[in-house]
Amino acid sequence: MSAREHRDRLHERTELAPAPATAGEVVAAICHVSDLHVMDAASPMRFEWIETLAHDLRWRPLLHMHRPQETLVPWAVQAHVDELREHPASNSGAPLDLVISTGDNIDNAQRNELDAYLSLLAGGPVSLPPIGSAQDAHDRDPGAPWPYWCPDADVDDEWKPLGYPAVEDLFERACEPFTCGGLGQRWTSLPGNHDLLCQGTSFVNEALLAAAVGDRKALRPPPGFEPADPLALFVDEPEAFLGAGHRSVVPEPLRRGIDLAEWVAAHATAGAAGWSVVDHTTGRADTTIELGDVTVVLLDTNHPFGDYQGSIGRAQLTWLDEQLTEIDDAGRLAVIASHHGSTSLVNRRGCDPDRLLGPSLLHVAHRHPCVVLWLVGHRHIHRVVPRPGDSGGFWEVTTASIIDWPSERRLVELRRHPDGTIEIACTVHSHDALPGSLAWWHRSIAERFAGQQLRAAMAGADVDRDVRLFVRR
Repeated sequence: MSAREHRDRLHERTELAPAPATAGEVVAAICHVSDLHVMDAASPMRFEWIETLAHDLRWRPLLHMHRPQETLVPWAVQAHVDELREHPASNSGAPLDLVISTGDNIDNAQRNELDAYLSLLAGGPVSLPPIGSAQDAHDRDPGAPWPYWCPDADVDDEWKPLGYPAVEDLFERACEPFTCGGLGQRWTSLPGNHDLLCQGTSFVNEALLAAAVGDRKALRPPPGFEPADPLALFVDEPEAFLGAGHRSVVPEPLRRGIDLAEWVAAHATAGAAGWSVVDHTTGRADTTIELGDVTVVLLDTNHPFGDYQGSIGRAQLTWLDEQLTEIDDAGRLAVIASHHGSTSLVNRRGCDPDRLLGPSLLHVAHRHPCVVLWLVGHRHIHRVVPRPGDSGGFWEVTTASIIDWPSERRLVELRRHPDGTIEIACTVHSHDALPGSLAWWHRSIAERFAGQQLRAAMAGADVDRDVRLFVRR
C-alpha cells in the first residue's frame, strides 16, 4: 500500500480545521508509547493480594496491583523495540525523529526495574525473573485453589476455570535473562507516577525499603485488615499493607526505591534525549527537545504529595509559558508531552496553592498558537480529543499502554500544508511477535484480562486510532 493509499484510509477529524487538498510536507515523525510497566513481579514491595478484593468497590482506586500477563512485559516491550529498530520510519516512509515514552515506564519505582527498562530502550541485558511472584505457586496449599493465574497445568488455580490457559514451560521461559538490541535511534522518556512511587501511589519510606530489599514476600492480606479508605491509607501508611502468608524470596539490593534525581541521572547516562539535570527553575523533570521545526516540551506532572493522579506546579507553568513564547517567536511548532492528561490533572492532595490542575495547563497552552499537539498516557486507553481555543486549538492524544490490552504503539507524523494547515497523522500498531512467543502470550493474556467491555474501551473507537487531525495556523 502506498503512503497516499494509507493516508486515504485514515479517519479525518475536522473539528478544528478542514482537511486541505494538498499532501503537505513532513516536519516531524514521532513514535509514542506509554505505560510499559516493566516490573519486578517477585518484589516484596508489591501488593498483589489487593487484586483478590477487586469485587469490593473500596479497593477499586488501588487496582491494578496484579495482572496475569505482567511477568511477560519485558518480552512485549522487546518486540516493539525490535520492530522500531528494524523499521525506523513513519507510515509515509519519513524517518522517525524521536521515540518517546510518556511515563509509567516501570511499575514500582525500583532501581532494578529502571535498569531493565533502560536496557530495553538503549540496549543491554534484561533480567527480572519472576521466581517467588504471584505466578509462582511452588509453596501453595494443596487444599485450596491458588488465587493467581499459574500457567502450570498441575496447579489448581482460580483463573483457569475462567478460561486462562495452561502453557507448558511458560514460567520457566519467563525466568530466563535476555539481551535487547535497543531502539538504535533517538529516544526519550518522562516520569509517570509508577516511576517514582510505590505501586504508583505512595512514596517509598524506610519500612517499604526494608521490605523491598528483604527476603520475605506476602501474597495474602493482613488478618482482619479492612480500612475504611484503602487509597488514603496506602498514600499515608503503605507499610500497613505488607500482608501475611510470607514466603522466601532471593533478596535483591537493587529493589530499593529511586528518586527523581536518580531517575534523571540514569536516563542521561543511558543516552535519553533531553536529560542532563533536573530543571533548576521548576524543580521537576521538565525539558525540551528540538526536532527540526518542531519543539517537544516534556512536563513532569507527578504530584509531590503522592496518589496516582497528577497536577502541575505554578513554576512549571511559568516555565512552559516562557518556552512556548520563544517557540511562537521562532515560527516553530510545539508538541507538549506529559504522563497525565487534562482529565487526570485533578490531584488536590496536600492543599498546596502552587499545585494547579488541568484547566490551568490548558489555559497556558491555548495562549500559544505554536501548540498543535499534546501527547499523554496514564489512562491505558487510546483517545483523541480536540481542544478548541482562541489560538486555533490543538489535539490531545492519549496512547494506550503496553502492559495492558491492546499493547500498541502510536506513530505520529506532523505535516505542514501551504495554506497554513497543520496535519497530524496518527496510526496505532501492535507487534507481530510469532504465535507461542512470550510477547505473543503477553498480548493474548492481556486481551483476556481486559474482558469484552473494557477491551473495546481501551482500544478506542475508530476515531481514536488511525486518524488525520487538522489545525489551522
